[in-house]
Amino acid sequence: MIPSVSRQIAFVQYDDQSSSMTVQYHTGFKASYTNVKQDEYQLIFTSANRYDSLMRLTETRYMEGQSPTK
Repeated sequence: MIPSVSRQIAFVQYDDQSSSMTVQYHTGFKASYTNVKQDEYQLIFTSANRYDSLMRLTETRYMEGQSPTK
């Protein structure tokens, strides 16, 4: 789990069993992304700017037609 990614995002959590990532917003909204590779998640975790790294990954997923589930 990556805590406090930004002022909008409370945390990001990865499930290696299902290769899914959940983004929890401070508003309570949750977005789930499937088929996320562990190394993609690790890039967010190790990034100096976690928010930008997360946005790049989720934007790619959206552009590939994998919109988040609620």
